[in-house]
Parts: sequence; structure tokens; C-alpha cells
Amino acid sequence: MPSPQDEREPSDAASGGGTGSRGPSPEIGTPAGFASLARDLFELQGVMPTLRAVVTRALDVVPCQWAAAAMTDHLTKHPAPLAAMTDSSLMQRVASISAEAGDSPGIEAFNTGAVTACPDLASPELPERWATYARELLRRTDIRSVLSLPLLRQGKTVGVMTVYADTADAFGAAATGRARVLAEHAAIVIEAARADDRAEHLEVALVRSRIIGAAMGVLIERLRIGPDEAFALLRQLSQNSNRKLADIAAELVETGTVPGLDARGRGCAGDAVT
Repeated sequence: MPSPQDEREPSDAASGGGTGSRGPSPEIGTPAGFASLARDLFELQGVMPTLRAVVTRALDVVPCQWAAAAMTDHLTKHPAPLAAMTDSSLMQRVASISAEAGDSPGIEAFNTGAVTACPDLASPELPERWATYARELLRRTDIRSVLSLPLLRQGKTVGVMTVYADTADAFGAAATGRARVLAEHAAIVIEAARADDRAEHLEVALVRSRIIGAAMGVLIERLRIGPDEAFALLRQLSQNSNRKLADIAAELVETGTVPGLDARGRGCAGDAVT
């Protein structure tokens, strides 16, 4: 009969991708180290690059062998769209196990807003609610200890970061303290990155809205049609050409015409609103 170890799939760490037994970065526990960490994270642009930097830094900061982080308003059985991990294959297995078990340190940390630790997955004193989760992690991965931290902003949980190790009791008081600091920094910089992304998307949307409005003005003046007909015409031209409506509008504003407009003229507008 194959042993539990035989059912485990290799992770990146097994081929040199993990941190092994290395200790924390020498300066991370100092004010200079924390300042450097914050500066490095704030200099990044965008949510996903920031998330990836957070989990990568966790390997040295905590330290740990694997790390994952997600920003989300609520957890589901499906992976969060805004998530990063240091070993995607392993973390997909972990996420699948967590969803099947219905509970995990990560789920508990997210729901309670409290740091949640599982020092030894093989411990007989493990809470019963984690029995399935622990059994499957031990059977299907090399993970032995887990530490999950909520990402909090203004008292609200906006995500969760979890670090993993292949030895029991890997996250003592000092390691947990460093993980807390990283999680606090992560919550701030990731939320800032999300705000920047939203602002950028809003700016792009406003620019596109202005362009579409200008294109509608061209059609209204040229074809003597109303605003609703002008927008419907742009939409039909977009559908017929399989191009984005904003691109059609931009071309019309820049060149005065688009393929299909002059040939169909006012009849196209009539078709578009029937």
C-alpha cells in the first residue's frame, strides 16, 4: 500500500523553490528594515504586482517556505481574482482542500479578523473543525504548520495572508510578530494600489465617455438624428465590425468616418433603433 507521502505532488520547494531552513532577513526586525519594506512595497504600481511582492517578501521576512495572499470582500469556494502565491500548483491544492473541508486557518482568520495558527497539523490536540483540512494537507502536501493573518483596513477584513512551513511549530512568537508587521503593511499598500487602479480605470472611463459623446455629436449633426439614435448607431457599428464601441467612436472623431457609416448612412441609424 502506498504511504501518504507517495500521494503528494512535488512542489517548487522540493526542487529548490522553497526557503529551506534559512532564517529571517537580518535587518527585518529593525526600524530600518521595516521602513525599507514599506518603501519597497509602496513603490510598486498595481494590485497584482503588490500582492506578488508581499508573498515573495514573506519568504524572507517571516520566514516561511510558501505564502499566499488574497484581497476579497468575501471568501467563496473559487479562488479570489486578486490573489498571489509563491507556488501556484501547491496553493491550488491547498485551496481545493480548504474548500472541500469547509474550514481552515485562512477562512477563520478572514471571518474573525484574528491571527489564526495551526502549529502542527499532526497534533492530536488539533480542533475537530480542522480535522479534514489537516488530514488532507498531510496526505497531499508537505505542509506541516500554517499561520493565517487577516488583512485589515479601518477594522474591516479586506483579505487574508497565509504562510506555510514543512516543519511543526515553525511560527513562534518572533515569526508571528514579523508576519503581523508584513500583513499590516500589506493591507495598507494593497488597498492603496486598489484605489490607484480604481482611479485609473475611472479616468480611462471618463476619457472614453468624452470620446463617445463627441462621436455622438458628429452623428447627430451629420445625420440629423437624436442622441439615442446616435448611440444605437455607434453600438451597431461596433457589433458589425467586432470592435470596441470606444474605438469606433475614437476613429469617427479623428477621421470623420468609420467603415460602414457612409455606405449605410441614415438607414443604419434607423436599423439600429428598430
